[in-house]
Parts: sequence; C-alpha cells; structure tokens
Amino acid sequence: MHALRHVHRVLKPGGTLVDMHPVTEERVESDGIVVGVILEPDWITVDLPNSEAALRETVREGLYALEAESEYDVLEHFDDADDLIDAKRDLLEGQDALVAAVQSASSPLRTRMHIVMRRLRRSA
Repeated sequence: MHALRHVHRVLKPGGTLVDMHPVTEERVESDGIVVGVILEPDWITVDLPNSEAALRETVREGLYALEAESEYDVLEHFDDADDLIDAKRDLLEGQDALVAAVQSASSPLRTRMHIVMRRLRRSA
C-alpha cells in the first residue's frame, strides 16, 4: 500500500498532510559552477515517478485536495572536499569520477537539491 493511502486511513477528515520530497538529484557546486551530480538512478527513474504518480492518483480519486505547493532548494555547505565526501560517502560509492572532481574543486563546496512541498487536505 502506498504511504498516501495509509496516511489517509489514519488522518481525520479535513486533516492536513504536508508532503515534501526532492525532485532532482543532488548537485555539487563550487564557486557557483556545477562540479557534478550525485547520481541516484533508481530514485530518479523509479521512486520519484512512482511517488508523483501515486500522489496524482490519490488527488484524482478524491482522497486529497491539493491546497498549496511550493518549491525551494536545500543547500548544504562544506568547508572542503573531505567534509563533503565524508558526509556523502554512501551516495558517492562507485562514483569515482565525481569524487575526483570534488577533490579537484575549489573550497568551499556546497550541494543543492530541489524540493517540492505540497499541502494536502484529506477529502473523503
């Protein structure tokens, strides 16, 4: 069962649900220039499209009404390449070219991820 259906069962009628999730893979930047992207192929090609489709379906079925939507970037700042690599070690596994690019980039570094936030009201 998709999480939105489960939440619908436990949320009282008229209750509010806030859904927030990234809609892009995380970019690594240095001096305003993109060094590379932390690739998450399963997430971007499977998980994100499935989540978005499930949300549209529950709204179409009348389980929720979309009340508001906003988008923003989440930035993480790192003093140097080692700090970024340590913090993102699991995500960077197998992305040797990106790790090398990060190590060659000027400090400080930052990552940027685009987020969508939606406020949904339980309808039925």
